[in-house]
Amino acid sequence: MSMLQQPDSFQALVTRRIDGNVQSAIETVTLPQLSAGEVVVRTRYAGINYKDCLSIRGKAKIITDYPRIAGIEAVGRVAASADDAFAPGDEVLVHGFQTGIAFDGGFSEWMQVPARHLQKLPPGLSAREAAILGVPGFTAAMALARFESYGLAPAEGPVAVSGANGAVGMLAISILARAGYHIAAITRRPEQADTLRRLGAAEIVDVRTALDSTRPLESARYAAAIDNVGGNVLAWLLRSMKDEGLVASVGNAGGNHYEGSVLPFIMRRVHLFGIVANAGWPERQRLWQKLAAEWRPGFEALEPHVHAITLPELPAHADRQLQGATSGRTLVDFGETP
Repeated sequence: MSMLQQPDSFQALVTRRIDGNVQSAIETVTLPQLSAGEVVVRTRYAGINYKDCLSIRGKAKIITDYPRIAGIEAVGRVAASADDAFAPGDEVLVHGFQTGIAFDGGFSEWMQVPARHLQKLPPGLSAREAAILGVPGFTAAMALARFESYGLAPAEGPVAVSGANGAVGMLAISILARAGYHIAAITRRPEQADTLRRLGAAEIVDVRTALDSTRPLESARYAAAIDNVGGNVLAWLLRSMKDEGLVASVGNAGGNHYEGSVLPFIMRRVHLFGIVANAGWPERQRLWQKLAAEWRPGFEALEPHVHAITLPELPAHADRQLQGATSGRTLVDFGETP
């Protein structure tokens, strides 16, 4: 099939609500069945996020209407465009803008994407590198940009990263290390300390040891933290921040709730804020340019922790990821563009 030839039909993971139950299955679909968009894209990679796994297994109310093709991010190549901003052959990236939620997403061999949601790959990143970064890398970049907007610099002290063995954690470690920060990797897998050090972590903290303490305030250790876990880990991080420490909450793998006190806020003036991997175009373009240059992670060290699966393998992988039985970054690899 030529790069420009659009298919009669193709495969996608379609999520439906049937008799009140959410079910996902591989189906044969056509372009007219997809949500509307000016740009037809042959999907090359779709990153798999915790949010995607919740969506396709119906574990959280994320998808707005059914049927829907989930997948909040994808990298691919333009096959046809009704918008002059894109041309056949352009390598492109989409994430955010309700992709995979209100619009059909990346778990499909082909996509129709609104031109206003799409961007060309920044110079300096290959399609695979952009896919490895994806939403996790952009999340880490948004957190770092927010930290630096508050005046954080490497000399201010260590930055903690929880959920260090997950995709966001590994990418955050690598990006922060590239930016010159001292990183404390917080993990429930301390046996993987050497892996985390190769990514750029300067110290390893066993999360189980950290959570043994229930003091209202811990020793003031960290200037900032990226928390992927929530729950008791977030509470411990808040208690462990230095004066005017910065905590970016980006995930909830350990739970939506945490028990804490006001002491970190009124005694140390700790700042807690949330990060959602979506942004307006000026910030989006600026951060992707940084990820392609001065914040470019160490892909060579990351590569052993990047796993490729096929579309039919996705449902079983989602179950494992929801059970906490996966690590690193997993991509659906749709194969080379014909």
